[in-house]
Amino acid sequence: MQQKSKTLINSAQWLTLSTVFMLCYWPTYIIPALDDHTVQKVYFFIMLGYFLIVTLATRTTIKVPSTAYVYLFPIVAMLITFCFSVPNFSFFHISVLVKPFLLFLFVVFFYSLFTSHFDAINSDKIKKALTIIFVMQLIFILLQIVLGDIDVLMLFNSKKVYEGFGFRAPGTFDWVYITCYFLTFFLSVYIIEAFFGKNKLIALTFIACAFLAIFLSQSKTGYLATIIIAFYFTFLSVILRLGIATKILISMFTLLVLFIVFVIYFEINLDYVTRFLSYLLQGKMDGSTSTRTKQTIIALNEGFTYWYKGSPLALEGLIIENTYLDYLFRYGLFGLIAFISIIVIFYSYSLSVCINANKLYRKGLLNFQMFQLSVGCHMTFFAASLYSFTGTPIDAYRSALWSCFVISLSSYINTLIKRQSRLLSDSSRPEITTPQK
Repeated sequence: MQQKSKTLINSAQWLTLSTVFMLCYWPTYIIPALDDHTVQKVYFFIMLGYFLIVTLATRTTIKVPSTAYVYLFPIVAMLITFCFSVPNFSFFHISVLVKPFLLFLFVVFFYSLFTSHFDAINSDKIKKALTIIFVMQLIFILLQIVLGDIDVLMLFNSKKVYEGFGFRAPGTFDWVYITCYFLTFFLSVYIIEAFFGKNKLIALTFIACAFLAIFLSQSKTGYLATIIIAFYFTFLSVILRLGIATKILISMFTLLVLFIVFVIYFEINLDYVTRFLSYLLQGKMDGSTSTRTKQTIIALNEGFTYWYKGSPLALEGLIIENTYLDYLFRYGLFGLIAFISIIVIFYSYSLSVCINANKLYRKGLLNFQMFQLSVGCHMTFFAASLYSFTGTPIDAYRSALWSCFVISLSSYINTLIKRQSRLLSDSSRPEITTPQK
């Protein structure tokens, strides 16, 4: 009977971790009859269905973390602005309310599954599963570079690898800058492993591979964000008193030099980058930069003109590749405030969890893997604040669920911290004895 219970727990853990695999490796474009935008929307509902199946199969009790409610902020902003657009009310206004609510549910499901089936003793299994997911992503990127746009790989990714100038391998996240955003989590985890863990050689190999994937992405946003993230990581190491700030900077500079030498020696085609630099030196802008500049001007003009209800042009399908400005453009100042609130709260919350995880790890009350993951979670949301200037990592296809997973993981680690702190408090409390007569 005891053995049966143990098997049931293991099965529940496997199903819980399978949700993260589904997040990264569901073949979204398996139905050729549907266009990209449609199947991307369908993906959200497929994930919702899978979560429901896993939750029922594992008999998981639903728990709502406080961080999940942050995803409801955009709904409040939308409802306020829609009050000023009643004459033009359409299905569009109803449909946009669905995504924030789905993201709220995804956080609830992730958190419920992890808190129900993993505790302080077996939580290291989460880190192992994430390592497999990371390696699979590196392999997928390598296959894209070597094999190009073959049908099997295109089931997971709609963007062509070889198009225009050179290659850009986006992995399973469609956009190269989103892949860079995804890799930030693992870079942070394995940097901690390289300095403080036991598997230093493996960690250094993973760090080099992740940096190489970012370098070969030819994402200008990825390059700039990674440099800023490296400097921020040194700042975080000072806050956590890790004593590795200088080592991080030296390591990052060494890797940069090695990659430049690697590219020059093997004559790797980085035309996306070289073309941008060439235009920059001539005082011009390439197509991507020019498009984003025009979008910025439109978003600012329309957003502040219609600050109380959002621009009417949003109904025409105009896309703003900047989440801050996109919320301003679509939902006026209320939308901008809602999104900034999401970024600030997730950043602050994950930083608090990271600091507390470090304290408990030093006391031997939290395992090393959870401390690593807490750093990865915080660095991800710092990265989100940067990548949001040129894209939508918080609420775009697939990356939205990754962000949901990361904030859920941070909430789960915070729950472990509270449990362990409670145990410490109970053990240190003096026993009350009844004096003998």
